Formats: sequence, structure tokens, C-alpha cells
Amino acid sequence: MADERREMSRIYVTWPITVISEQGTIEGESVNITQSGVFVRSKQLLKENETYQIVIKLPNKKQVSLKGKLMWSNLNGEKRSEAFADMGFSFVKIEGQDQRLLRAMISLYGENGKSA
Repeated sequence: MADERREMSRIYVTWPITVISEQGTIEGESVNITQSGVFVRSKQLLKENETYQIVIKLPNKKQVSLKGKLMWSNLNGEKRSEAFADMGFSFVKIEGQDQRLLRAMISLYGENGKSA
């Protein structure tokens, strides 16, 4: 049952993502997102098991700021120099207003089957 609920709340959208690390700012985009985590594709790979500040830019011109722990990562591509970094983040801290906004956007895009 838990797996079914997880699948129902996963939406496949391409929203701009900024990850702030000690090495600087890393830009990427979402592949899919749930209320508890996000799959990010970027040109740069980050260190696993670390917590990062993440900013998700939503289609309604608003943004959500939260902390996420990098749970897994890999390189996806033929040549290492041209590969994308695929990274799965689990949300560890998200304030009430940002959580409500993210939940509303996931619900909207999930119900309407939209992708941005």
C-alpha cells in the first residue's frame, strides 16, 4: 500500500533546481518530485549522505526553499565529460509555508497530468 501511495504522489516535471553546497551553487532540473524528495539531473555531481540547501523554482514564479539529504547519485551518459549527474534527495527540513506551496503544486500537476 505504501508503494502505491508513493507512486500516486510522484509527478514528472522539469522544474529548475538550485543546490547550494560548500563548492558553490549547482544548477539542475527536476526529473520527478514527491512531497518527500526530488530526483535532480545536473552537470555536477555532489557528495552523497550530505545535506544541502535546495531551491525549487515553481512554474507559478514562486520558489520553495528546503534542506535535502543526497541519498544516491550516479552519472548517466556515454562519455564522462558529457554525462549528467542523476541525484536523489530526501527532504529533511521544509518550513510550513514552503511545504504547503509544494504540496499544492504537486497536487495541481498530479491531478491535471501536466508537466512543465
